[in-house]
Amino acid sequence: MELLYCFRGIAGRDLQPEMMARLGRIVARHFIDEGYEEISIGGDYRVSTAALKSALIGGLLGGGLDVYDCGALPSGAIAAWTKHTARPGCMVTASHNPPDWNGVQFMEPDSHIWWPELENAAKEALQAPVQWPAWNEMGALERQEDVLDHYLGWLEEMARPAGTLRIVVDPGGGVGTPATQWILERLGHEVIVLNGQPDGHFTARPSEPRPEYLTELRDAVVEHGADIGLAFDGDADRLVTFDERGQFVLPDYTIQLLCRSQREPGPVVMNVGVSLHTMAAVEQMGFTIVPSRWGQTFIAQLVKDHDAVFSAEPDGHFAYPELSLRGDGVASAVLLTSALTHEDRPYSEVIGELPEINIINDRVEWDDDFIRYADDVQRWCEERFTEVQRIHDRLIMARNEDAKVIARQSPFDSTLRLSAESYGDLSPQALLDEIKRITLGN
Repeated sequence: MELLYCFRGIAGRDLQPEMMARLGRIVARHFIDEGYEEISIGGDYRVSTAALKSALIGGLLGGGLDVYDCGALPSGAIAAWTKHTARPGCMVTASHNPPDWNGVQFMEPDSHIWWPELENAAKEALQAPVQWPAWNEMGALERQEDVLDHYLGWLEEMARPAGTLRIVVDPGGGVGTPATQWILERLGHEVIVLNGQPDGHFTARPSEPRPEYLTELRDAVVEHGADIGLAFDGDADRLVTFDERGQFVLPDYTIQLLCRSQREPGPVVMNVGVSLHTMAAVEQMGFTIVPSRWGQTFIAQLVKDHDAVFSAEPDGHFAYPELSLRGDGVASAVLLTSALTHEDRPYSEVIGELPEINIINDRVEWDDDFIRYADDVQRWCEERFTEVQRIHDRLIMARNEDAKVIARQSPFDSTLRLSAESYGDLSPQALLDEIKRITLGN
C-alpha cells in the first residue's frame, strides 16, 4: 500500500474501510493531543466516499473525538466552516482524479491542509498496532445540517454584483452543485446547469476540468447566448471558464481579473506556473508576488507567513484567506461573475484588453521517472536561462526576462507535465520540443 499526498489512492486497493478506521484513530490522537475535542467532516459524491467516510468517522469517534458530519459539500465549504468554527476538519475526496480514486484531506483549525510531515507520521503510525480508548472515552456523532447555508451567506456578503448575467455551469456530476446554482441565483443571475445530478462515476465527463473534456459546456454557452461558462472538478476546488463565444479562458486571466476587481493590493502567493505576463500585470496593480511550489499546503503556509490577501495556481485553484486557506472554485465563480457585472463589455473583450499570454501547457502519459532525466534537463536550462530552480526532485523551473519553462512529474499518475512561455526568438513549442527530446527521446 502506497498512499500519496492527501492520503489519495485507489479505493478498495490503497484505501479500505479498515485502514480508514485506523487512520481515524491516529488523527483523533493528534488533535486530542493538540487540545481539540471535535472535528467536522464532509465528502464528495464518489461511489466509494460513503463507505470510506463512514469508516473514518468510526475511527475518529472510537479515538475519542466528537464528530460533526456535514454531508456532501464542496471542499471550499468544509474548509471555510473549519476556519469559522476554529476546530479541525477533513474532506473525503480525490478532487479531480478518476472515479476509482479517493482520499482524505485533514485540516488544522485554521483550514490549513496537513503538510507532508504530519501525513508521513500518520502513515508510519498505520503500520503499528492501534490501541483504542475505553468505551466511555469514545466520541459522539452529530449531523451538521447548516454548513452550506452559512457558506452561501458568506459568499453573498463577499460578492457585491452590479448587475446580472446568464451563466452556464458544468459541475461534471460533482459537488459544485447545488451550491453554485443556489448562490448565483440568489445573486440574481440566470443559471443553466449541465451535468448537475450527483454522479460518482463521472459518466458525463472526467472530473478534471480540462478544455478537451468541456465541449458540451463550450457549445452550451453559445447555444444559450450566455455571458460566461463555468466548470469545476469533482470537489469544486478548481474553476475554469469559457467566454461568451465559447472560447476557453486561461486561468491566468482569471487571476488578473480577480486581483483587479476583487482584491485590495497586498502580498499574493502564486505558484511558479503562473505566467510571466500575469505576474507582471499583478505587480503593476500594486501586489507583491510571493512565489510557491505546487500544492495547497505549501501555498497556505506562505499565505500565513506573508499575511497574503489571495493565492492562485494556474490550474484554477484560487483561495481567499478571509474565507479559508484552500482553493475554492465556488467562491471564485461568485467573485469572477460579480467582477464581470461591473464591466460594460462582453467577457471576451475584457480578456482581450489584458496582456497577451503566449504559453503552452502539455502533458505526457508516462511510466518513467523524471529523476533519471532531471540533471540533463537542468543542464539544458542553465545553458539558456538566467535563473534555474530545482524546486524539488521532480520539478525544475527556468526563466529569464522573456521566456520560462517548467518540467515536473505528477505524484499521482506519473504524468510528465510541461509548460513553456516565450516572447523571444524561440517559440513555446520549440522550448517544449527540446525538453521532450531530453526526456522522451523525440
